[in-house]
Amino acid sequence: MEKFTNPATLESADVLRPLADFPVNIWEDPLASFAISETESHTYDERLKALKEEVKESFVASKANMIENIKLIDALSRLGISYHFEQDIQEQLEKVFLSDHLNEMTRTGKFDLSTAGVLFQVFRQFGYKVSTQVFDKFKNEDGKFDERLGEDARGMLSLYEASQWSTRGEDILDEALSFSTTRLETLSRQCAPHLAVRIENALKHSFHKGITRLETRRYITYYEEEPSHDKVLLEFAKVDFNSVQLLHRQEIGHVYRWYKELQLDVKLPYARDRVIESYLWALGAYFEPQYSRGRIIVAITIILLTLLDDTYDAYGTPGELDQFTDALERWDRTAAEGLPDSMKYLHHVILDFYDKIEEEMDKETRLGCGFHAKKSFILTAKGYHKEAKWLREDYVATFKEYKENGIFLCAYYAAITSSFVGTGDVAKLDAFEWLSSYPKVFVASLIISRFMDDISTYEFEHKRKHVGTAIDCYMKEYGVAKGKAIEEIQNIIMDSWKELNQELMRPHLFPFPLLMRILNLTRVIDVFYKYQDLFTNPELLRDDVVSLFIEEIPI
Repeated sequence: MEKFTNPATLESADVLRPLADFPVNIWEDPLASFAISETESHTYDERLKALKEEVKESFVASKANMIENIKLIDALSRLGISYHFEQDIQEQLEKVFLSDHLNEMTRTGKFDLSTAGVLFQVFRQFGYKVSTQVFDKFKNEDGKFDERLGEDARGMLSLYEASQWSTRGEDILDEALSFSTTRLETLSRQCAPHLAVRIENALKHSFHKGITRLETRRYITYYEEEPSHDKVLLEFAKVDFNSVQLLHRQEIGHVYRWYKELQLDVKLPYARDRVIESYLWALGAYFEPQYSRGRIIVAITIILLTLLDDTYDAYGTPGELDQFTDALERWDRTAAEGLPDSMKYLHHVILDFYDKIEEEMDKETRLGCGFHAKKSFILTAKGYHKEAKWLREDYVATFKEYKENGIFLCAYYAAITSSFVGTGDVAKLDAFEWLSSYPKVFVASLIISRFMDDISTYEFEHKRKHVGTAIDCYMKEYGVAKGKAIEEIQNIIMDSWKELNQELMRPHLFPFPLLMRILNLTRVIDVFYKYQDLFTNPELLRDDVVSLFIEEIPI
């Protein structure tokens, strides 16, 4: 375990700095922990090819029965292998969605609640806004869900998962969420152990709001315990998971070497050392092999954003932060002269990284895109600087002021922009310009991200003098207690999820993969900050890191 170095002993020890007592890094030697042998990377190739062909044949055959086809797509998605058949799935769902058969089945379909929930989830997951009428048949004469449904564990789980896709005005899904949640809490104590675990996991993090790769790892374990599981599908999922895991380990090594070669843990000892956790964040943006470069870029961006955050929040003095912000805005290496060595070094590292990204994007004929990547990082610094000024002046912003600063000048803008960088030609200049216009889907994501972070980090941040959070601003402006402020902010988060869900529905102005980056990074926030600040407290993520990057799945 890495020893914590007290930054108060570094540089000008007589300067009073707002240092934070962050938990230490728990991964002593990632290059050893996540290493792979040369032979491992070729172990799965031939088996994957054969299994993929078998699964594709099953997919084609399933088209004869719409319900079975939709269930297979659901299984492929949950097992983490739908990306192999992305185009086929897209074409099939669009064909079915536009058919009269689907509309007829939605109104009069003779299927159970579990099937109805799966059908609803799959279409919405891929951006097709199937009607909530699919659930009307499960209501009684009073317009409420039939109480007898509460005895069906699989049906309740499916209804619960479907309700996560609600948009504004869909009251039936609000009712479905309430109805299913209370009953699942009881059913989890009565059903088969593997189903009980799945229910408990879903209540903690629904599939829709979970990190895809974590959901896949858990679902493979569940699916194997299902008596009716498809052996070929299960083996394909296991082999693919292990194969892609090898690539992920290589990427971790790349990011870690970059970090250690720059000696960022030594040069900035006051900041959180979170290489592995930053990579997990990037994995949440996209896990598929074709996004390897993107994951590395996002991981490094998250590391730099963490160092930036801690510099503003837990190190820099007011005067230093004024100069540091100005130096970033000017994008001038000489403008950092006179700053403490750690801040000057960080400034140089940031400029080097983003200049290299811009150079690479220019070579890809994505001219102008690098400018937007830089702009997103500068705006983040300006947002942190504004909060530092508020702290200096003992100013508690109005809730509107805080919300606007948190939306338009926050780290999640830089994180999402970096995820666009890694999508290649899918994200040209017009995509970056669209993102910088703050479309509804992006604003909804930023609201969720900023407010969930504020709620989970509230207690830790208030152990020392800290700028007012959304909770503090709400309490002061509306004269309410902390509990009430959190409740109201959670309502805003829930409403923002509905807005986000709506904006994911077709037709889209820009390619669906770009919208998925926004959704996926919002999912990371939901997992990292829903209950506690997992990113700052890496011990809480240890089991997930081990299951994703260290342990293979037995085949």
